[in-house]
Amino acid sequence: MIRTLGIETSCDESAVAVVDGDGRVEVSLLSSQIAAHAPYGGVVPELASREHLKALPYLVDQALEAACGPVEMVAVTAGPGLIGALLVGVRFAAAFAWGRNLPLVAVDHLEGHLVSSLLSPDGGAARAEPDRVLALVASGGHSSWYLMDHGCRVRLGRTRDDAAGESFDKVAQVLGLGYPGGPAIDALARHGDSSKVPLPRPRLKDAPFDFSFSGLKSAAVRWIREQGLVDAGAGDGEPTAPVCDLAASFEAAVVEQLLSPLPELAATYRPHLVTASGGVAANSLLRRALSEWGDEHSVETLLPACSLTTDNAVMIAHAGQIAHRGGRSDDPRRLDARAREAWQPPGMRRETSGAGV
Repeated sequence: MIRTLGIETSCDESAVAVVDGDGRVEVSLLSSQIAAHAPYGGVVPELASREHLKALPYLVDQALEAACGPVEMVAVTAGPGLIGALLVGVRFAAAFAWGRNLPLVAVDHLEGHLVSSLLSPDGGAARAEPDRVLALVASGGHSSWYLMDHGCRVRLGRTRDDAAGESFDKVAQVLGLGYPGGPAIDALARHGDSSKVPLPRPRLKDAPFDFSFSGLKSAAVRWIREQGLVDAGAGDGEPTAPVCDLAASFEAAVVEQLLSPLPELAATYRPHLVTASGGVAANSLLRRALSEWGDEHSVETLLPACSLTTDNAVMIAHAGQIAHRGGRSDDPRRLDARAREAWQPPGMRRETSGAGV
């Protein structure tokens, strides 16, 4: 593998990184847009694109100055994500690679999350990918289980409606906790009783590995309104016990849903490793529950550092390195962005079947 410049602009984080040939992180920079989107309670696509346009050239200049040597390749997120945001990163990366005659690799954002647990933010070399891995990706836009088998990726289950992170954000918004909602609910849940608020755990009979968070989210929002707790978490005062109990109950329901397919998946595929990645993988209950499951069943579990759970360019750079080592390269003059999961880099998806990422 060769020293790689990674660029990530799929949503509301402008991220640039340089990773050396052993997968060591030399530089990792991020420009957060949380303050820009917070007044709207979520990401505004046009605003995100404009913020990327402002931040990306500055971040790349800073990364190149701080890198331990010249970059030899460029990897960029080409989908899925917000189309305007993706186009900023893809066009910049294509021009950068073409102008310097560097190889360019388009990376699937989900592939980046899948390899993120193999990376160390502290300067250590990347871990080699085991032959068979069960991987959960849970974020604001995605909630799925994957099988990583000798370099191939197959999606085993997915959310049928809302993603887990999106549900956290919606419940937090109704409580007046602001955006993003996941960290706020996590903090409140540590002071609440998860048995106080009865919330559903929907299961789909025809798809035991799939999720549905829409009903759970609606039930939590309905309970908040019935109890008169709308915006009860806003302000600087101490949160009340009912708010903390709701946070704990909702968090427990989401985590239970995310991990409910794991026993059957593990029995079926006998993984060498189980991982979780994406923004929701920073949740303290999920991290603890997955680690305890691994200890109980003598299966190794691996969680990325919290700094690598959210959208970042380190994971994109390393995913690009792995793809390039396998022979992948993209033409910068023809590369385009794909907002939805219809984009299919080799080995990632099959359009005519349900398999694939």
